[in-house]
Amino acid sequence: MINKKYLIIYSLLLCLVSCEEVIDLPLDDMSGKIVIEGAVTDEDGPYFVQVTRSRKISFEDSGSVRVANATVVITDDQGQTDTLKYENGVYKTVNLVTNYGRVYTLSVTVDGVTYKSTSKMPEYVEFEGLKQTTLFNGSEDGVGIIPIFTDPSEKGNYYLFKSNKTNLDLSPAYTVMSDDIGNGEVNVKPISNKITLKKNDTIQVEMRSVDASVYKYFKALPLSTLENSGVSVTPTNPPSNISNGALGYFSAHTTSTKDIIIK
Repeated sequence: MINKKYLIIYSLLLCLVSCEEVIDLPLDDMSGKIVIEGAVTDEDGPYFVQVTRSRKISFEDSGSVRVANATVVITDDQGQTDTLKYENGVYKTVNLVTNYGRVYTLSVTVDGVTYKSTSKMPEYVEFEGLKQTTLFNGSEDGVGIIPIFTDPSEKGNYYLFKSNKTNLDLSPAYTVMSDDIGNGEVNVKPISNKITLKKNDTIQVEMRSVDASVYKYFKALPLSTLENSGVSVTPTNPPSNISNGALGYFSAHTTSTKDIIIK
């Protein structure tokens, strides 16, 4: 006969294990924090900045409230200044023109507090195409995708790849790369896949050349959120490049998108 005391302990342990995938413990309450997400690219504008305030709805749920009364300004190191207009829940540039190598500063003022971020747009790196490859996933061979580009000879280049199936409404997969390995060479590293790729699937991949601060932000994302589960695994957030304790990021980057059909 099983001792009741051990049965109770076993039941509690079983409950903890089974609940691990569905409970997001409030290790760090970020309610009330300003969250800023914005970008300028080498494509024609307008460009957009979203400003929200995080809130705790309940123990199990959280959300955000859009901030409509912020003053949002983007300037660059060539003297441009653009005050963004609030429209349909986001702030939109009016006449900002971008170029490679320029430094952009985002300033967001909410309730008398100003949050700032600076990002430099890298030089353009050509996105030449996508190549299908075979990857071993630990149990069997799977399909992998390699973005083709040639890293510049100068050290200090950073890339972000955003990928997803074009026919599915799924959150995209993000992959970051740097030239710490393979500086000045043609890339041979695959991007990550969150879903199984099958024949005739169409995959869309966006390549961004980003600065070091944006690279660090997205590199830290897997440490903050367990991919595909929404379970928080640390009490911290990715290292924002925005001042005064705001969450989120601001990025000045290049962008190019290509598709590949799995064979």
